[in-house]
Amino acid sequence: MKPSPLVLVVDDNEDIVTMLRHALTRHGFRIETTTSPEEALEMAGKTAYDAALLDLVMPGRDGAQLAAALREKTPGLPVGVLTAYTHSPLITNLERSGVKVFHKPVAIQDLVDYIQDQLK
Repeated sequence: MKPSPLVLVVDDNEDIVTMLRHALTRHGFRIETTTSPEEALEMAGKTAYDAALLDLVMPGRDGAQLAAALREKTPGLPVGVLTAYTHSPLITNLERSGVKVFHKPVAIQDLVDYIQDQLK
């Protein structure tokens, strides 16, 4: 039996990380989380993730930079970025690179559908 998909969740807001971990776990995903983009890169160097969900605005490395770095480590990795911003050059660049952008507040079912669709 194939294990449930493993998803990396990165957001500098611990409450959002906790909420996403609980919600996505209820949908059958295995979830690993961090509030640090740098730690996320370390984790991705040791673990093969099936997908990643990232916040756009974080201290240090933003979600766009982190998405690019994660995809260098794992080409083709499905990456979704969550943001409260509606207009930003970062959003346009992310969408052009194949990263799915979700606008907050996001419906958990939209995240679930995205991950499942990407893993088919």
